[in-house]
Amino acid sequence: MGAAPAGTAAAKAPGPVPFSDGFESGGTSLWPRKGIEGTGTVAVTTAPGGRGGRAARFTMPDDGRSFRSEIATGRVPYGSYRYSFSNYLPGDWTSYKYMTIVSQWHGGTGTVPAIALAVKGGRWVMDTHWKVGSGPVTGLKHDLGDATLGRWNRWTFDVTWSTGTTPGSLTVWRDGVRVGSHQGPNSYHQDTAPYHKIGLYRPNWKASKGHVKGGKAPVVIYYDDVTVTALSPASDTPGPPPGRPTATKPPAAPAPGRPTASASASSSTSATASAPASSSVSPSPSASVTASVTGTVTGTASATVAAAPPSSGSTSAAAPGNDMTHLASPGPSSRLPLVLGFCGVLLGAGALLTVRSRGKVRRRTG
Repeated sequence: MGAAPAGTAAAKAPGPVPFSDGFESGGTSLWPRKGIEGTGTVAVTTAPGGRGGRAARFTMPDDGRSFRSEIATGRVPYGSYRYSFSNYLPGDWTSYKYMTIVSQWHGGTGTVPAIALAVKGGRWVMDTHWKVGSGPVTGLKHDLGDATLGRWNRWTFDVTWSTGTTPGSLTVWRDGVRVGSHQGPNSYHQDTAPYHKIGLYRPNWKASKGHVKGGKAPVVIYYDDVTVTALSPASDTPGPPPGRPTATKPPAAPAPGRPTASASASSSTSATASAPASSSVSPSPSASVTASVTGTVTGTASATVAAAPPSSGSTSAAAPGNDMTHLASPGPSSRLPLVLGFCGVLLGAGALLTVRSRGKVRRRTG
């Protein structure tokens, strides 16, 4: 789904906040953008799973041409927002080893999503990207737990979009249970404000990446009750309100050998974002905590973020303030070990040639 050309009304006009659509109108007229690549569809139909009412149904056939079926909200100014939505993976969803992006937030043009929620091999994954100044694009993937089929998931993303002067924060809940948070940059600090897309996007199904018709069943996902509300950056309003609570286990650590994320396609590299943080967490989900964040990417920043009981299955590979299970820790590019290994081979070969050369000289002079 491409961004509107610069200078158009759609590119400049902010979307309405609060925004809310439960699709009971029978259409998607509240969404100013629609992106269909190939023969996928977006339609409003009866909600599955005993939910009642209507829901948006996104489909994408495996025909060698289709890789996107999405709709998007209007743009909003930089600030703090709560994005809430429900989605449903049917029971016949087929596991796919690459990411199927089902929600994404774009904060700039010509970039990969600043935040993306995806399904990868039976797991929920959140992919974050950011860029500070003239530095490289940095990415980090987080494991959010099992993707259970045939049931509705209620998601809440509390986001303070980072700018050159505002530290970013991100806290995620599923079914009223916090599954983790990420503190620090979360956008590209461009003039273009972020907007929210929902639906289906499989980058690896692009023909340019060599995908051909595979004969698999069409990919389907349902969405309902999508809302966007503004939050005060200093608000003590953490956590989603109780609604359809279900028992959700904390995200388990990925099994040994689980493939980690590859480097971003936009020449992105990983940067160290270690951030010693001091925080006190209250067992009440309505509490808040102020964390002081120091990192090589952001400098020193202080942000107020929502607090909730920590997930026992979460680990922090980058900082105490980033408590999701990291699939790929920020650090040197994944290509660095290959470069170092190649250099090691060259050095070894050079040393061997030197030893042999000295041996020949000794024999001649001996």
